[in-house]
Amino acid sequence: MTSRPDHGMSTAEYAVGTVGACTVAMVLYRLGTDGAWFDHIMTLIREALAWRNLFDVFPHIGRR
Repeated sequence: MTSRPDHGMSTAEYAVGTVGACTVAMVLYRLGTDGAWFDHIMTLIREALAWRNLFDVFPHIGRR
């Protein structure tokens, strides 16, 4: 009996991957359309990208 090289996913693996991708998409959609969660996520993103936070985390940046 010789073994064949595996050249990709089987049908079951495609099904599991598709279900997983759809689940992630559904969760992201629900979070994005729920006003409270969307506002919370946008606040986190804004705070993470704010320059003042960068200077708080790395105080030596911007000082000479």
